[in-house]
Amino acid sequence: MFFYPVHLTYPVREECSMTIAPHAPVTVCSSNQYTMTILPFSGLRRYGARNTGFIPGEKEAAFFSAAQQHPLACVDGKLKLPLTFPQEDCYLCELFVNGKSAEKFEIYALESDLFCLQPYKGDNHLHSWMSDGKDSPMYMVAAACRRGYDYCAITDHRYFEPSLIAKDFYENTGVDFLVIPGEEVHSPQNRVHIINLGGEESVNDWWRNHEPEYRAAVQKELENMHEPMSDADRYSAAASQVIFDKIRSVNGVSILCHPCWIRPYGFSETEDVTDYLFDHKRFDALELIAGGAYEMGTQMQLSYYHERESMPVLGNSDAHACFGDKLEPGNYTILFASDLTVDALKDAICNKMTVAGNEKKLYGDYRLVKYAYFLMRNFYPEHSRQRDVLGANMIRYASSLGEADADLTSVKPSTLFAQLRYSD
Repeated sequence: MFFYPVHLTYPVREECSMTIAPHAPVTVCSSNQYTMTILPFSGLRRYGARNTGFIPGEKEAAFFSAAQQHPLACVDGKLKLPLTFPQEDCYLCELFVNGKSAEKFEIYALESDLFCLQPYKGDNHLHSWMSDGKDSPMYMVAAACRRGYDYCAITDHRYFEPSLIAKDFYENTGVDFLVIPGEEVHSPQNRVHIINLGGEESVNDWWRNHEPEYRAAVQKELENMHEPMSDADRYSAAASQVIFDKIRSVNGVSILCHPCWIRPYGFSETEDVTDYLFDHKRFDALELIAGGAYEMGTQMQLSYYHERESMPVLGNSDAHACFGDKLEPGNYTILFASDLTVDALKDAICNKMTVAGNEKKLYGDYRLVKYAYFLMRNFYPEHSRQRDVLGANMIRYASSLGEADADLTSVKPSTLFAQLRYSD
């Protein structure tokens, strides 16, 4: 690229000044004529609720037209264009120098609720050698960073402590990466896999240390269940509802994991249990897509999800080992959150500000998916490059159990988020 936009996202229906800078050794020359066309990716929308009450008129139609080349001002070695975006959308920009096409790029205009949020990428479902994985919790965290993620959760089967070990290991290093506490909960007589994400206490420890209390809670739940189900399915469904409630009580987010996971004997959990949990929904989010081995089940989950009400969806790798010194390419989640903290990310999930995806496909709310594809093209490549550099240093640090003199502070991929968003 010879020229690039200084910012990639702009607020809708506010006066802005788009700034375009040259890549060295190219410079802006005041004797040249610089013009640009700007086209909304979706066409100017006059019909539909996505206009939020604003209907573009002839003025907007003339401005955002292929026939209209807007003159750019040369200011301090950069190019500037004042404008107001009429709708949330991707905009296709073409820069001309003395009438000849010199550069094409994309920017995005966002409604205020999404403009103020940042798109954090991560994995909410990872295992270490402290359950049935093959690598240490600290190494899995570093490998997640190398894969391009901003955060991850260690969610070992039946154990909360591994996530705390990983969190504490990096706590005071100043590293630009967030480790979320978590665990995969497996309560007695319950085949449903459930994640406690970001909880302040272990739910596995609760049912282990207080099994009579757990059993009593399940029995109370059973007394209100009258649907025709087998005794085993009814108990599993009741136990899951108790676990969902318990996760909420410790300020965690409950995730229903891979309900269509196919085992040698069929679905891991029966369809009666899945139907009941969806019909009497008390979990917070659905793991819509999981590890690559679940592809057939994933396709069934997608079909099942589309028949249900809208809910927060997550993409997770469910990784049990690393692919070299990175996580194996797989599924991830994009959370649109106010900042990179556990509470902000949990809020994003509960507010349905989520996209589940991988490098080929994205799923979720249409509006968020459309924006996420723009980020995949224009933001995440550089973001992933910096994450890879930082993650390599974290791998060295984790491999030496903190003894190596690894640089964990000079690379700060999160600074890219400030450059993403327009400011005066």
